[in-house]
Amino acid sequence: MLLMEKASLYAMQGTLSAKKEQITQLKACKSELKSIKEEFTDSKSTIKKPEFSTNTWQGSLADSFKNIRNDMKSAYDDIKGKQFDHLLDKINERIASIEDEIQSLSQDISSLKNWSNNRKCWWSCWSNCRRSYRWSSRGCNQF
Repeated sequence: MLLMEKASLYAMQGTLSAKKEQITQLKACKSELKSIKEEFTDSKSTIKKPEFSTNTWQGSLADSFKNIRNDMKSAYDDIKGKQFDHLLDKINERIASIEDEIQSLSQDISSLKNWSNNRKCWWSCWSNCRRSYRWSSRGCNQF
């Protein structure tokens, strides 16, 4: 294998290793994010605490506070429903993209190895035939 081929092979193998590490990190992030989403979902009831009634709190401050709670509920629902799901979708898309890159790199590495091995075989055959003067335009007559 020539120096350029080895350098290309090592570079591709390094990139492949880095892509696999990215997949590992993204999957760990996805798992942690799902756990956080569950915890976030479980804590929704805290928005309504403490409960207020006309006997405990009333007036304009109570109405303002009730409006703030409603805004919090809307924001909470947006985060839980849209933002978490959007983020998980983006992570899944990135994982799929990197997996495609890994498959392509693996094929490229395999092709380079095969090409290099075939070239070694050809060079060996050509060198041996040339020394014994059996090289013809049709190829090596030794085999």
